[in-house]
Amino acid sequence: MNKNIQILIPNFKDLINSFQYKKLRFIFVLLSGVLLVPLQQTRSEVIFLKCIGKYEINRGALIKPDWETSYLTINLNGLISTIDEKGIKKEGRTLIRRNSYTITHRDNRNSVKDIYKINGKHGTYSVESPQRNRTLIGTCQKGRG
Repeated sequence: MNKNIQILIPNFKDLINSFQYKKLRFIFVLLSGVLLVPLQQTRSEVIFLKCIGKYEINRGALIKPDWETSYLTINLNGLISTIDEKGIKKEGRTLIRRNSYTITHRDNRNSVKDIYKINGKHGTYSVESPQRNRTLIGTCQKGRG
């Protein structure tokens, strides 16, 4: 009753080699995927507007000219839009409904400072400033940016 009992002794050289081959295959697959898939830049579509308006309600004493010029960059994904007035850049949250855009600019305490309403169909815009109790009404034209 002599049975040959085989004891499984792992061959460490073969294990190390098999792990190295698996690592090489994984690295090769990873690099080929990175190289073959083109990198896409995610840029949202924007509209550039040049708006000229005049204060209509509660103007108060005016020392400077009555007309104000604003440059708006409206983000069509409904994120953050920028407003450039007299060299001061502001940012506001954009709400898009059909062909009208509403940009709400808030201050540090999260209270509404200005509300910009742009009607894309008629090319009109208004800026309501609840804190200063003023309203600006004007027209917009598309710009190049």
